[in-house]
Amino acid sequence: MKKQMPYTTPEGYFEGLKQKLAGIPQRARNVSPMQKLTPYLALAAVFAAAFVIGGILLNKTATPSAGKEEIVEYLLEHDLTLAQLEEAVYYLDE
Repeated sequence: MKKQMPYTTPEGYFEGLKQKLAGIPQRARNVSPMQKLTPYLALAAVFAAAFVIGGILLNKTATPSAGKEEIVEYLLEHDLTLAQLEEAVYYLDE
């Protein structure tokens, strides 16, 4: 079965269409400064929200860092040489 288009356009519709469209007066759009700024403000709000949420999540998942005493105690427990221990303490003091 061959498909047929069930809809048709009136005779001469497209010939007079350009003239009809040209006869419609163009209206000037009045765009306020706020309407121009709204997309940029929305984008800035999205970035600000992403930074705030990211900061909150990173602070919640951050592990507390070990203090100097804990690091030195760990190094002593794992049988480091004196030179290795002094080097580690040197880097901790920087």
